[in-house]
Amino acid sequence: MEPRITILIVEDDPLLAEDVRQNLQKEGITVAGIAENMAEAVEIMKRNSVELALIDMQLNGPEDGITTAAELLKIKWIPIIYMTATTPLEVKERMGKTYPAAFLAKPLRLKEVAVQIRLAMLNFNAGNLPAPQQTKVFPLFLPTDKGHINVKIKEIMFMKAKGNNAELFLSEEEFGKMYPKKKYESVLILANMGSIFRQLTPDFYRLSRFITVNLTHVSRIDSHRLFIQDHEISIPDGRRKDLMAQLVIVKSK
Repeated sequence: MEPRITILIVEDDPLLAEDVRQNLQKEGITVAGIAENMAEAVEIMKRNSVELALIDMQLNGPEDGITTAAELLKIKWIPIIYMTATTPLEVKERMGKTYPAAFLAKPLRLKEVAVQIRLAMLNFNAGNLPAPQQTKVFPLFLPTDKGHINVKIKEIMFMKAKGNNAELFLSEEEFGKMYPKKKYESVLILANMGSIFRQLTPDFYRLSRFITVNLTHVSRIDSHRLFIQDHEISIPDGRRKDLMAQLVIVKSK
């Protein structure tokens, strides 16, 4: 039996996106989500095991489909298939930098979409598409009441939403380096958790609307809690299965 493929659709025409979704599901292809813009696409990508992205090149913005594709490839290297009614010459060079696996002209022939997705995955799994390029990791500067601070992403253990702001819990070692004369405490960031989450790596998991955790800092998980250093965090009802799916689990005999 052929394994199911899970894809992301980025299309700002809701009717077209839904038509594509329904057709692909009939063809045995799973749609993890439909995004209308880059922010929504990044959110879906981080929360699901997406294997391919089907992207409308002419999104209404502010970011177009090419910029969106480039952002998704920073999270995970996957095949990109573009959809568009036109192919302006000025975007061809930009498009090429995202190494598209296929190009579909609008109006779409829905049967062809499924064929191209399977072909793209076949080529990708066979190593016939380019491997990811090394990308520079830029410093993350977050706003506080004392100005912007340079935060090492890997040292963020978890975040909590606090109104329109976020509480950042750094590793004790990193906190000591940043604030050598202060007793350990959370750092208040003057930005909402969602805007920060979009800048983080795939190691971060949105446990709920109010908590994001860095999975590399999780030391233990039981039936309803996870532990990060001395912090105990409750796992919301219905979230444990999805959380465990993000991890490599060795089952007991």
